[in-house]
Amino acid sequence: MKKRYFLFALAFLLIACASDELSTPYAPPTPIISHEPTVFDIDIPEQASEERLNDPRPNIILVMTDDQPYHTIDYMPFVKTELIKNGVQFENGVVTTPLCCPSRSSILSGQYAHNHNVLTNTLPLGGATKFDPALSFSILMQDVGYRTAYLGKYLNNYEDVQPYGAMPPGWDVWKVFLSKNLTGGEEAGHTQYYYRFSQSENGNIVEYKKNEYSFSADVVTYNALEFIRDSVNQPFFMTVGYYNPHSPYIWAPRHQDSFRASTNWDWVLYRPPSFNEQDIRDKPDYLSDLSPLSEDELNTAHLQILRSLLSVDDGVASIVAALKKAGLDENTIIIYVSDNGMTLGDHRFGVTKNCPYEACIKIPFIVYAPAYFEARTDTNLVANIDLYPTFASWAGFDVPESVDGESMAPLLEDPSTPWRDDILLEHWPTEDGVGSIIPEFYSVRTHEWKYTEYSTGEVELYDLVNDPYELVNVAGKREYREIQDELKARLQELKKE
Repeated sequence: MKKRYFLFALAFLLIACASDELSTPYAPPTPIISHEPTVFDIDIPEQASEERLNDPRPNIILVMTDDQPYHTIDYMPFVKTELIKNGVQFENGVVTTPLCCPSRSSILSGQYAHNHNVLTNTLPLGGATKFDPALSFSILMQDVGYRTAYLGKYLNNYEDVQPYGAMPPGWDVWKVFLSKNLTGGEEAGHTQYYYRFSQSENGNIVEYKKNEYSFSADVVTYNALEFIRDSVNQPFFMTVGYYNPHSPYIWAPRHQDSFRASTNWDWVLYRPPSFNEQDIRDKPDYLSDLSPLSEDELNTAHLQILRSLLSVDDGVASIVAALKKAGLDENTIIIYVSDNGMTLGDHRFGVTKNCPYEACIKIPFIVYAPAYFEARTDTNLVANIDLYPTFASWAGFDVPESVDGESMAPLLEDPSTPWRDDILLEHWPTEDGVGSIIPEFYSVRTHEWKYTEYSTGEVELYDLVNDPYELVNVAGKREYREIQDELKARLQELKKE
């Protein structure tokens, strides 16, 4: 990428002349300052011992949402005013495959999807039965003395793993959602993951009937608090996997009136320049097969997603409160991510994922540990595959050669640490839904550019600096030939990693 900086100045002039439709910032969300999260309490009879506090190994908590649009984090009061304000927020946090099961498998294995081979959410190309649990970092985490827990959503179609409710190796506490008699496609989501759900609890099947205490996000939060209580004197790792705000975007009853006019909660319509993009002549053919949702439909989905996320915000606030109560707040690192981004009308996509555009691949990516790292906004390019080696650095175990990601530990300590310039993005057509009409693609994403090749032979190239909303595809234009050739060669290298 040595020529990139020389080309940057030229590209600025060229793309400015390419179209009058280039992206301009839209109004940022209005901060919420009047809402207080609901904090669930738990009795913690003893605080961490001096011996535990003198152990340099941190506790690690991975909080993961499902299908969270990047920009919605602005409407999570506690996450915004505590985690973002006092943590490291990576503005360029991405997933390498923008789909639930492949992305979650990449988190567990540290590998690109083409290496762990979980390519979609369901068989024959994906799903939980395709994932080799021996690849999970949790096994090595256990080996070095960590107590481990996985709570909430695991991998899609986990119920197909035999025996039913089987607990994979590497986990001491396993309380994971199971589905039952599901109908409809994955994109439609399933109400039962919010109410009337079942869980495998260390291999035992437990049913949760619908009542005021059984909203799934709150159950996951309570399980997380119990794990903290029971682990005060041992280094621990915990994944807290919320189903929220996945469709059908269910919210806790206490948030029924949130973002309504009567509560004076302000919110801003999501209207980036790419919203239901009109001129798609420069885009791949599959975009013309999309049926854009109406503005009213997208507004409704947006509000429902924001309400659904408030119970996650409550959960994060409750976890931080429990850590303080246990005396563990200064030796615990919290990472907040989503398994993929989500469109809300971007480029004519409705509310969906799988695409190569920024709305699909960018995720909230926060590392919160005020006692370890100075708060900042970081522009480095980090990804889901980097979590495994980062955990290894903190916990003290060696990273297998099979891992594709890089440890963020040095970068978190020193933002001037040399870091990657680019990363691979990849997608395979899904078995149903919008993802089924998006051809197989591979992209290389840098700070300044994104270059995508589809199995159809179609190509896209965007200048992310001057066209952050990816409105003008400059692939094939003579003046961009040199940077396109350079990115094309780099993409072939990345596909071999």
